[in-house]
Amino acid sequence: MRNLVMALGAGVLVFTILFLTKLLSAGESAVPAVIAVAIAYFVFARVTFKKVEAIMLEAQAALQAMPPRIDAAIATMQKAYPYASQQFGVRSQIDTQIGMLLYMTQDFNKALPYLEKSLRFGHWMGGAMLGVLYYKKKNNEKMKETFEFMTKKGRKQGLVWNLYAYLLSQLNENDKAQQVLANGVRETKGDEKVKESLLALQNGKKIRMKGYKEQWYQFHLERPPAQYGQAPGGARMDRSSFRGRW
Repeated sequence: MRNLVMALGAGVLVFTILFLTKLLSAGESAVPAVIAVAIAYFVFARVTFKKVEAIMLEAQAALQAMPPRIDAAIATMQKAYPYASQQFGVRSQIDTQIGMLLYMTQDFNKALPYLEKSLRFGHWMGGAMLGVLYYKKKNNEKMKETFEFMTKKGRKQGLVWNLYAYLLSQLNENDKAQQVLANGVRETKGDEKVKESLLALQNGKKIRMKGYKEQWYQFHLERPPAQYGQAPGGARMDRSSFRGRW
């Protein structure tokens, strides 16, 4: 929020200077003023993103320690909360990262409120974990509601479509699962894994998710083979979600 206010202030300043000095008319002054707002907002936001990213990288280092220091990583991430007053979306992304970390370490009850708070504006992976968490808690309506939202928000992500269809098939809703996958094939421009899952259901077979490897096993819906350890340190934070992509 503060970044936007400061950017608007920069725009007002540019407008005032150009108009009051009679260099430009009111209408003409508005154009550079708008440009000034856009540039200032980009710069202010970028500075905030860099500060948040530095904190997240510090948290990543705690996760990569042997053994991983989960509590320290979460405490470090929480140090980024003050920047939420400066930039839209910061709080949602912090909540997403904390919720995902707690989920991957199977602390599901603690993960739930973080993932719920970040659903609308957080990273798509956090939303997918929230949907699976509702499934684990046998709240199937909330699971469906969450994935209906996520297949719109993350419509280019084949994993989202496949995961939703997988859960529906586990509930013996194969017709609905096939409909979801058909939509997923269209939205992902023919994602091969989504197409394979649709073909499997059409032929009376089960959806196989192992092709997603670590991405699949971090949902804790299937025990991973030995090469995919579930150590918390392997739970990597997605850097794209705090690198200015809010």
